[in-house]
Parts: sequence; C-alpha cells; structure tokens
Amino acid sequence: MSFETAAILAKAGIPVAIQSGFEQYVPRARVLLFEAGAAVANGMTPEQALAAITTTPAKIIGLDKRVGSLEKGKDADLVLYDGDPFEYTSHVCAVIIDGKVVSEECN
Repeated sequence: MSFETAAILAKAGIPVAIQSGFEQYVPRARVLLFEAGAAVANGMTPEQALAAITTTPAKIIGLDKRVGSLEKGKDADLVLYDGDPFEYTSHVCAVIIDGKVVSEECN
C-alpha cells in the first residue's frame, strides 16, 4: 500500500473507487477531492481520478443507470467550481440538486 496504489490499480485495469471516509468532523467533499488530487499527484490521470469519484463507484454499487455521469434521465446533482476541482485553491461556485440550483457562491 502506497500513495501510488490507486494509479497502479487503474493502470492494470482494475476498477478504483475513492471514498471520503467516515469521520463526522471532516467536510467529506473536501476530503474526497483531496484524496483524488493526491491520487493524481501520485500517478493517476485526472480522468482516472474523476472516474474514481463518479462513474466507477456508481458501477461498483450498481447505480450507474441513475448516477455517476451527466446524462439525460439521471439524477442531476452537480457541484461547479471556479477552477480545477482537484486544486485545493478552487472554490465551489454552485451546487445543483435534483436539477435545481441550491447555492451560488461565485460571481
């Protein structure tokens, strides 16, 4: 086990899902992006890391017909950023849940 494990598994064609953990005192979305960013810094491509927090987990738990990617008829829960979501300095600009904007932060 190392920081390169996710990249090694992805390169070998093994499905990789990154999860945020269970600590109640930690903002989970921030941890999830940090973990995905750490995977990119250690050999995963940004595309592989994005899949590891979206489409791959949805496939693993059998919900890929409903969530995990942007397609007509799927649940529309989105977070929009003002930069690369794997960059710690990027900020959330909007949150969309069930197709409705519930938060707008950026101008």
